[in-house]
Amino acid sequence: MAAFYSRWGAGKSGILPRRDMPARTGHVEAMTTLILTNGDGAADLMHGAGMVGTIVPWRDALHEGPLCEGPLKACSASRIDWLASRFHIDRQMVHDEFAHRDQLMDDLSRFDQIELWFEHDLYDQLQLLQILDHLARLARTDGVVLVQADDFLGRQSPQTIVRFRRAARPLTAGDLDTGRDVWSALTSTTPAPLRNRLADQPDSPLPFLRPAMERFLRELPQTGSGLSLTEMRVLQSLSAEAVSGPELFRRVIAREEAAFMGDWSFFLVLEDLAGVPEPLISGIPDPIESGGGFEQLPDAQLKLTATGRAVMDGAADHVSLNGIDRWWAGTHLIGKRVWRYDEAQDRLALPAVAEA
Repeated sequence: MAAFYSRWGAGKSGILPRRDMPARTGHVEAMTTLILTNGDGAADLMHGAGMVGTIVPWRDALHEGPLCEGPLKACSASRIDWLASRFHIDRQMVHDEFAHRDQLMDDLSRFDQIELWFEHDLYDQLQLLQILDHLARLARTDGVVLVQADDFLGRQSPQTIVRFRRAARPLTAGDLDTGRDVWSALTSTTPAPLRNRLADQPDSPLPFLRPAMERFLRELPQTGSGLSLTEMRVLQSLSAEAVSGPELFRRVIAREEAAFMGDWSFFLVLEDLAGVPEPLISGIPDPIESGGGFEQLPDAQLKLTATGRAVMDGAADHVSLNGIDRWWAGTHLIGKRVWRYDEAQDRLALPAVAEA
């Protein structure tokens, strides 16, 4: 089983249970407090800090793969096969993890208090939105508190992580409305509802939501290059010299105001840029299809190809050359005529005119 923690000392952690750290949720029957947080690193620190309750990491990188409207179980079902295939992991393991989590979330009445501990970055804000949508379906605000961290929980210590509790506040009906509405926009079959909502309702009771969603829009293919912002930064980081996988990851992550991507997701971005008819980078170890090159990536020297340089310089377009088959929330970007984001104009480009 693949281990989805950060192997190279940066980035996000926690999609499914780690090989070296099984899920620890305590005895549900004995607890009246449920603590939901972003991953195993934060959960470990909370246990170390002596926090009392059932502590559940929300093990899913929702910036990857399809998101769908509807109950939590429906979204989980739509993601199981995709996650197993994308991350080269056992389908049954994904199914069992989601089933355990979703069963717990279906019976929240057993908990007198629920604490939501989430950070400022895209990874966490998507998780928070999914949970808020679920709570909105249950109409549950009683006893629910929100702990919004402006720093990475996994970088804390057991002594410092508790400081974020000072900013805890009760969850409101307005929070649920916001979470439900933005999640609905995300799960639409086009990115237009999210872009329109950001334009029409600039204010939000959730302080980190807007910058996270704006960052997510920049993961759409850009007009002119066909690259997401992450992909463009990969090419730019390779423009002067060959770079190892871990060093490339550190360089790209360092440019984020709020880093949201783990190194396993990043490796798959590199595979996507290399495993196409007109590769943009070279040096990825084989076999790409099985994910078997990951362990060799630290020793590999990744380079920009001539095509990659042309795309980076605006002389060629990645999607026009290679096509695309990728999910952006509820939008399936497939083929060569897909939704794009025009960063200069801060607007979406329709598929019908994206290649004009």
